[in-house]
Amino acid sequence: MLTVNESIRVPPVLLAPIAGYTDLPFRLTVRQAGHTGLTYTELINSRGVLERGPSSLDVAQTSPDDVPLGIQLYGNDERWLVDAARWAQDHGATLVDINMGCPADKIAKTNAGAMHLRDPQRTTRLAQRVVEAVTIPVTAKLRLGWARSELTAACLARRLEDVGIRLITIHGRTASQRFKGHVDLDAMAEVVGAVTNIPVVGNGDIADVDDARHMVQHTGCAGVMIGRAAVKRPWLLRQVQAWFDNQPIPDEPTVLEKINLVRYHFDRMVQFRNARYAMTIMRGRIANYGSSIGHIKPIKERIRLMQHPDELHAALDDLERIVDPGWNTVPIGTYGPLGEVQHLQQQPGPITQP
Repeated sequence: MLTVNESIRVPPVLLAPIAGYTDLPFRLTVRQAGHTGLTYTELINSRGVLERGPSSLDVAQTSPDDVPLGIQLYGNDERWLVDAARWAQDHGATLVDINMGCPADKIAKTNAGAMHLRDPQRTTRLAQRVVEAVTIPVTAKLRLGWARSELTAACLARRLEDVGIRLITIHGRTASQRFKGHVDLDAMAEVVGAVTNIPVVGNGDIADVDDARHMVQHTGCAGVMIGRAAVKRPWLLRQVQAWFDNQPIPDEPTVLEKINLVRYHFDRMVQFRNARYAMTIMRGRIANYGSSIGHIKPIKERIRLMQHPDELHAALDDLERIVDPGWNTVPIGTYGPLGEVQHLQQQPGPITQP
């Protein structure tokens, strides 16, 4: 368990804040897949949420089942960031996280996100004001630095610990790398070694349990934060947690279990947003789920073209009818070139024709 403060301890596997992905329905889906730990909202504009901007409030939406929860804020104005932290506390956040690593141009041009890495002294003062404004823990997510010539994360992490930041997440790339190349585990280890009494969580390039194990063993980080891989495989967090707990790694879910998870995610989007939003998101997201479900091109195409929520469930109903209960993926050859189900003898298990 990660000790965030005297009263808050969380499992060492965290769901990353991912812009465009980690809304409330997806966070609940990850929990449905077995995750019991901390999840984060997408990064939220501190001024936007205080001015009640619809997009900011949508990103900040939560529910009683969405705990423990970190609300991640970005901004460069002390007034807005401090008041937004108070807002997050009042709206049920377990902790508030300051984004100090987002490399996106629209964030950096406001001197927020990864730009905080370029001025550790000012960033430290800003973090201190936020810490002093709330009673819940304040954490920070960093990258290694702005560029290879500016690896400021270790120095900044030490300063942040001194002013009361309770947990550091370090993504193992620089801002200028964005998501190119690979994480630098040696540089991440320097950040781990720079602090004394707070946990450092590693982030970046964790696609399976072995990746998490390698990062922890190489860097000494106390936990891991999983991002893009969870979009395709929400159950990965549960598998990595089992490794931390020295328990057997859970098997890959069956195809039927994956189908149920797609339905759950879709239904939560309808519940907490609306049917139009759910269809728009799932038309794009089905490719992520499909990569783990297997060879289901006709089903994915039906979902991409759906005009009514019932069409998603009808497509998944048809898929369920041909799936063997023991399959983890739908094998090649299940569907013919025109999307027709192939003859039973071509399948590796007992299948009932739809």
